[in-house]
Amino acid sequence: MRGARSIRGDRSDNGAVTNQQATYAATSPIRAAVVGPGTIGRIHVDALRRNGVDVVSVVGSTPERAHAAAAVLRVPHADASLAAALDRGLDAVHVCAPNALHRRLVLQAVEHGVHVVCEKPLGINVAEAADLASAAHAAGVIHAVCFNNRFYPLVQEISARRREGMLGRTFLVRASIADDTLWHRNDWDWRLDPTIGGPTVVTSTTGSHLLDLVMFLIGARPTALCATFGTAHRDRRPSGSDDAESTAPAGSARDDLAGLLVRLSDGTQAVLSLSHVAAGHPYRVQVEIDAEDAGVSWDSERPNELWIGHRDEPNELVVADPRHMSPDARRFVEKAGAYREGFDETFRLLFREVYADIADGNGTSAQYPTFGDGHRQLVVHEAIQTSVAERRWVDLDWSDVDRVA
Repeated sequence: MRGARSIRGDRSDNGAVTNQQATYAATSPIRAAVVGPGTIGRIHVDALRRNGVDVVSVVGSTPERAHAAAAVLRVPHADASLAAALDRGLDAVHVCAPNALHRRLVLQAVEHGVHVVCEKPLGINVAEAADLASAAHAAGVIHAVCFNNRFYPLVQEISARRREGMLGRTFLVRASIADDTLWHRNDWDWRLDPTIGGPTVVTSTTGSHLLDLVMFLIGARPTALCATFGTAHRDRRPSGSDDAESTAPAGSARDDLAGLLVRLSDGTQAVLSLSHVAAGHPYRVQVEIDAEDAGVSWDSERPNELWIGHRDEPNELVVADPRHMSPDARRFVEKAGAYREGFDETFRLLFREVYADIADGNGTSAQYPTFGDGHRQLVVHEAIQTSVAERRWVDLDWSDVDRVA
């Protein structure tokens, strides 16, 4: 591999990481390509550059789209296929293409011995995820799934407090993701096409984030669940189309609403809701945990505030300031408390951890969600589909996942 560099940086007196103090082992930067230059792909390009990674190519579905994105992003090469990008001598590939394309693109990168960061979900079903996790392990490449919501500093703070015993036994999680991307009857995107987005809409996209987030915060897996889907607009069709054939297929496969009841392996209960028709919320993640020694609540629309609830003393409001946070969470605050960090920073912090492992060449720290986490999320996703189809509680079997891991 080309010369690597340390990109975790050093820590200043106030606890914040200063990139200016990062040390370099060599001058050659790590080289990456981003497949899928849409909104999220462009965030990947920016986050990679801010970590000192050299983005050498963007790969689009057509030459025209690739060239247009490369020009806007000032990336030196535009490729119409991942194969062409791989010929440029890459260290890593970021897959930001639609869900149904993940398996082919990830395997192509892995077979070239290239490290991979894949957008969520890892695949469209458990079998795909298992194949990808096995292939990545066999090839010895570093692999990550982009569950970026873990990397809000105060989400890390909740996890740290739970691990340190500051919350005590957890009783109940109330969590949701709400956005309004499909609020109008004529709102339309690729997720509504099952050949591209997979068998579900809200539960395979935003749902994958919420399930991973709950498992990360509680440190436990679901053991049983009961789910329901809803469809806000059964006559949905693209704007300007009166063709009945353009209407999204009716039924549970086109879910834009979902509700879940979940039992976790440590005894915690969870009540989860998902919506793509939440007017006024472009993308809102909320988590509230009832626990033995305190309650906690966090909202992505106020990402730098963490509410700590008490009954026999005043409640607290913790802000994202490294001076007031747990040591394990403090390392995810790279600025002093006066300077707030947001959505884009979650990608940069996730990639910082991944590329530190790439630079080290061992991949042992795993301070980020791996293909194993992506596999686990799809086990839950498949159980959700079974629950909806059969209208019952479903028990989850983790034995096959553990064998892959």
